[in-house]
Amino acid sequence: MLVRRAFYWVQLAAIVLVPGWIVVASAIAPRGLGATDVLVFLSWPALAVAMVVVAALTWSRRAVRERRAVSWTDVAALSVWYAVAICYGVGVAVASRLATGLLGGLLLLVSIAVIGLAVYQLVQAARQRVRTVLAGFDRSAVPVDRYDRAPDARGGPPIERRDPR
Repeated sequence: MLVRRAFYWVQLAAIVLVPGWIVVASAIAPRGLGATDVLVFLSWPALAVAMVVVAALTWSRRAVRERRAVSWTDVAALSVWYAVAICYGVGVAVASRLATGLLGGLLLLVSIAVIGLAVYQLVQAARQRVRTVLAGFDRSAVPVDRYDRAPDARGGPPIERRDPR
């Protein structure tokens, strides 16, 4: 539970620190990456926006807000995502075009997968809540054959329905 709670709060810091690492890495690179510099310049704001979206989708789940802890699936996905982003920054820092290109593509794929996973988990959580609510309606429904003598909602004697015929 401690790890899951830590990742709940790490998401906030990661929104600033992980894209910030890519900016710092591009600044400390010994030489430029040429045309790849444009992609590096565009990658860190896109990564920050993706992290904000994933954090919002994760925090939209009621169970996450109540427990202040993400799921183990979130922990695994976020760990892979952060590791790939940090490795991408290392590739940028050493000014390796091949590593930057490969890790940049991998970062894009992992980002799309993490966003998809966050949407999937939100939909599943919403579906489960709707099922729970509908099951509650089924339990409180009065059967048709007992409708004539349904109990009063205020706890009084049963109400009898009389046809005006």
